[in-house]
Amino acid sequence: MTENISKRAKAELAEIYPASRTDALAELSALMHTAGSLRIGRGKDEAFISTDNPGLPRLAKALALTLLISAPRTVRGKHTEIVFPHGVRLLTDLGILGSDGSGVTGINGVLPALVRRDSAKKCYLRGAFLGGGFISLGRNNHMEFAFSGERLRDDVAALLEGVTGGAGKGVRGGRYTLYIKSKEKISDALVYMGATKAALAVQEEMVHSYMGKRAAAAQNCDVANIDRAVEAAVRQIEAIEYIDRRIGLDSLGEKLATTAHLRASSPEMSMGELAEVLGVSKSCVSHRLARLTEMAEKLGRTGGGNK
Repeated sequence: MTENISKRAKAELAEIYPASRTDALAELSALMHTAGSLRIGRGKDEAFISTDNPGLPRLAKALALTLLISAPRTVRGKHTEIVFPHGVRLLTDLGILGSDGSGVTGINGVLPALVRRDSAKKCYLRGAFLGGGFISLGRNNHMEFAFSGERLRDDVAALLEGVTGGAGKGVRGGRYTLYIKSKEKISDALVYMGATKAALAVQEEMVHSYMGKRAAAAQNCDVANIDRAVEAAVRQIEAIEYIDRRIGLDSLGEKLATTAHLRASSPEMSMGELAEVLGVSKSCVSHRLARLTEMAEKLGRTGGGNK
C-alpha cells in the first residue's frame, strides 16, 4: 500500500471534476504552475503538461470544457503530453504570465483572486499535488509538493496552514519544496483535497503501525519480565544452595524446606506454577523465597545458623 499511495491518491483526485469556472481556473492554474511548460515555434505557442497519470488527460479536457476554452490534444509517447493551444493567452488567463509594459513576464506566486473561495483553495491544492506532489509512507512518512519558485511555494504553504497546521519548507534539486511528515496531517490534506479513499488507506496504515508498535512494546515487556524472573530465580537458587551447604535444608521448617527443594529442583517454574504445586498463594511463595534469601544473607554476614 505504501509504495502505491501516491498513484492511488492522484488517480482519485484526477477523477474529481470542478463544477464551477472559478474552481476549474484554480485547479488548471496550479497544474500548469507546477507541471506545465510553454513551447513557442513554427508560428504557434502551446502550453503543455507531461504526465504518467492516465486520468490527467480526461481531467484536463473536463477543465477546458468548464472554462469554455479549446480542448487539449493528447500526445502519447514515453510520457503523455497534454497540449493546449494558444499557450501564452492560456497562461495569462491562469495568472501564470503577466505583462510589465515591455513584454510578457512570469508571475511568481498565486493570484489572490484565484483562491478567494474555500472550494477554489481545495482545487488549487489538488492541482498542485497532481502536478508536483508525492506521498511516501513507512519508516519515513512524507507528503511533498515541489515548485519552481519560492513565492509560489510560500503561497501554497499559506493555503495548507489551516488544513494541517503548517508544513516544512526546503530546497532540493533547484526546486522549492513543501512537506508534511505526520500521517495524520497527510490524511487531513488528502481529505481536504477530496482524496477520501487514499486518506482512509493512510488511516489504516496508521492503525497497523500503532498495533505493530503496541505488539513490539508488549513483546519487549514480556522479555523484560522474563529476564527479571530468571534473575530472581537464580538469586533464590544460589541462596538455597548456600543454606544447604552451611546448615542443610532439612534444618529448616517443613514449609520453608518444601519450598526450597521445589525451587531448587524446578528453576524454570514461574511464581504462579510454584504456588499451584505447593497449594498456596503466589504472595505466600514470594514471602517464603524472600525469607530464604534473607536467611542466606544473614548466614553470610554472621556465619551462624537460623532454624
